[in-house]
Amino acid sequence: MRIIDLIHQLLPAGTDAAYLVEAPTREILNRPGGARATFPSYSLCPVWPPDLFAVVGTIIERSGCYTEASPDRNRLSQHAAELAAMARTAASWQRMLERPPQAVRQLWHQLVSNYGMIPLAQVAEHPSVLRVLLHLFAIADEASAGMGWDRRARDGRHSELALNVLINAVDDPSIPNPFVLPYWPHSLCGMVSPDHVVVLPKSLTTTKGCTIRSLSHHLALLPCRTTLNPSWFLVSRKAAQRRANEIRLLLVPYPFFIPDDSFELTSSRTQLGNGTTHAAFFRLRQRWLEDAAGPTLSGTDLAELLVLPLIEQATAASGGLAPNGIVFPECALSEQVANELVKALAGTEIEFLITGVLAENARTGRSLNQAKMYALIEGEGALPREQNKHHRWRIDQTQADTYGLNFDTDPDNHQWWEDIHLTGRQLPFYAFRKDMSMVTLICEDLARMDPAMNAIRAVGPNLVVALLMDSPQLYFRWPGRYAGVLTDEPGCSVLSLTCLATVDRSNRYFKSTRRVVGLWSQPSIQGKAAAQEEIEVQPDHHGVLLTLKSSPFHQTTLDNRSDAYAARQLSLIGQQSLQVQI
Repeated sequence: MRIIDLIHQLLPAGTDAAYLVEAPTREILNRPGGARATFPSYSLCPVWPPDLFAVVGTIIERSGCYTEASPDRNRLSQHAAELAAMARTAASWQRMLERPPQAVRQLWHQLVSNYGMIPLAQVAEHPSVLRVLLHLFAIADEASAGMGWDRRARDGRHSELALNVLINAVDDPSIPNPFVLPYWPHSLCGMVSPDHVVVLPKSLTTTKGCTIRSLSHHLALLPCRTTLNPSWFLVSRKAAQRRANEIRLLLVPYPFFIPDDSFELTSSRTQLGNGTTHAAFFRLRQRWLEDAAGPTLSGTDLAELLVLPLIEQATAASGGLAPNGIVFPECALSEQVANELVKALAGTEIEFLITGVLAENARTGRSLNQAKMYALIEGEGALPREQNKHHRWRIDQTQADTYGLNFDTDPDNHQWWEDIHLTGRQLPFYAFRKDMSMVTLICEDLARMDPAMNAIRAVGPNLVVALLMDSPQLYFRWPGRYAGVLTDEPGCSVLSLTCLATVDRSNRYFKSTRRVVGLWSQPSIQGKAAAQEEIEVQPDHHGVLLTLKSSPFHQTTLDNRSDAYAARQLSLIGQQSLQVQI
């Protein structure tokens, strides 16, 4: 495949809207094949930086020429001058929506006219085309600074381009929108379909290895959405002036007790004619939300009995500052209980609630193991987002013995798979601060490479929250091992949280007393080695307050572009076990 062939593939309607047969509306662009054109033209440079980033980035990635991005040690002064020139070009592009600067248009013309016939496999052999590709990529990345963030430049203003993304994110019909992003919130591109490649905002630039992930500060290049549909949501609120660099998380390791009949066999192991067996399946019933002596526990009850008192305790422990967010473990609540709980939090200073939820697929009737994130926006109520679990839990005999489970009468069966619906794999990223993002994973999804890990490594969220139904979160167990992979690259901080019920069941089996419900893993920060800290709930306590510190740090790309200390790292500075009267 040649460079021009890949450009045609990514932009089938060309780069000039004058040749389109139909208006490029959101509906038309999301249609298979996109908008039709009479005679697609590629002479004009894409006017929107993320589109240019998507096209050039795909060429760079497919050709592997990012390995040539490091500066030539024999011409470092010239390279520094080129970086300064690219920064000036990007800054000028940020002030205009009509068309790119002349320098960008000239580079694009060279790419299409002079180098379009070069096969991708030979790109790295041509220094001149390498220079054009790397310059276009860097300029598009720098011009996109601030896109997807509620963050202003040093002069207190948004760039024209970043402001346009903010307008699309708000989606208010009363606000004029000069450039509609048809794929938002699933991609920043205006012309390149997410069926080919996805572009999202970026938090962290990996400093490990040599990949295209190391070559950008502001935009992330992700695979097409067919295997995983990522998205980006702005949920930030104005930070308090007092201790603004702190984030306080209230961890509620609920349920505290799981009845034996919460695990049910849905399908027995079955022998097949070809000598294999079809596995047994189980499902969870949230018996912990039921009360044999009365009605099912409501979200209002949960708030009054547990959550609001914990918020009060956490606020007192923080010198009058309320927690910023609340986290429940995997499968902790039903959808109804979660919705009721969020309503009961109205009027508090809580910014977000993350919880595991058991729901039901309306079409198939199958169970859905979900992570739900509620952003509590001032004046707008709660904005919910959810994602389904990507991989099933497999209980083996060792785990069944550890948790005291005996729901299958087949004495020869020793494995049971979680009976949940897996289709529609989503991965929402949340910009929960003006300069930080987070993502949630559900148990096994932390340990599996596909489909989420490539997206997480590309975006580099500052915080990964893993919701588990698991044994004690001791540093040497599997959550700690897989969290360590993400702290190493791209440098995320990772919080795993399980419920007290499974911790206590495991402790009874192993005759342990430590109630380690969580594990905090953080990358190397300011020269200090990467670290992990176990999060423990004291006897008869019901929650933990984590206090995190956000610190700026410096990042550079493979081609030595600086982010001017715009990136942030999260470190744990304190934990306190909390008790309420239930």
